Amino acid sequence: MSNRSTDGSTGEQWQGMTPQDRGFTTPIVDDVFDILADWRRRAVCRHLSTADQQAIDVRPLAVAVSTRGQSSSVPPTDATVDAVETELIETHLPKLHDFGVLDFDERSETVRYWGAPTVEKWAEHADAVTDHREF
Repeated sequence: MSNRSTDGSTGEQWQGMTPQDRGFTTPIVDDVFDILADWRRRAVCRHLSTADQQAIDVRPLAVAVSTRGQSSSVPPTDATVDAVETELIETHLPKLHDFGVLDFDERSETVRYWGAPTVEKWAEHADAVTDHREF
């Protein structure tokens, strides 16, 4: 069982729908580890799971992710706001969107987070075992 749509829907059809509305299932462990394999995706998940808002623009999210990266063992050039923003837009947000963890609207560069308890739990665990030196 995977956290992918079971009805074949794509893009526009999903606008404003929660992952459950779209027919997503709970992610299997391989999906969770794939999602959390990169420090930027872990930082996105941790930030969104603790934020008071459901929606955020990419730039402020990139600032938050960059800040987490700068306080870890991530190379400084990989943790600049501009580098993080580019990576989020081109790679990580689309991947998290494809897995149903969040909605990423590329046109408006807006992220909407619905919550992903399994991913949040493992992201929190990854933070704890790395002792905040690295994600």
